[in-house]
Amino acid sequence: MTGESIPVDKAVGDPVFAGTINETGTFEFEVNALASNSTLARIIHAVEEAQGTRAPTQGFVDRFAAVYTPAVFVIALAVALLGPWLLGWTWMQAIYKALVLLVIACPCALVISTPVTIVSGLAAAARRGILIKGGIYLEEARKLKAVALDKTGTITEGKPATTG
Repeated sequence: MTGESIPVDKAVGDPVFAGTINETGTFEFEVNALASNSTLARIIHAVEEAQGTRAPTQGFVDRFAAVYTPAVFVIALAVALLGPWLLGWTWMQAIYKALVLLVIACPCALVISTPVTIVSGLAAAARRGILIKGGIYLEEARKLKAVALDKTGTITEGKPATTG
């Protein structure tokens, strides 16, 4: 592919792919593959699969919430039921304080933000043409010290070429 530039000119009989851009006229084409077999469909499937994998942070948050949430609920229930007897509060004061405790101590933001952040990161990368196989790889990318790219010129020049 030495010296071939992007975009690639097409002639009669050449295959075109989903996402092909025609800049200078009209053309007819014949579909010879199912939409589910297209390059675009495979990319979409890879992104969906990546979003379905769980990152280590998500596992930690789930384990944390499984213990923390019931504990906060039990403490709030104790405040509501024991506050009037032990602290002399009215029932309304005790219930109000229990509800405040539930709202303030709720881990909802932590539980919801983790998967949303990962999906957002995967989607932002995909919009820029970077496919990441899942949240675990997105999290592991923080450990990268350097990134090496091949010397084909594809990224810097937009022209794939072999070099000696």
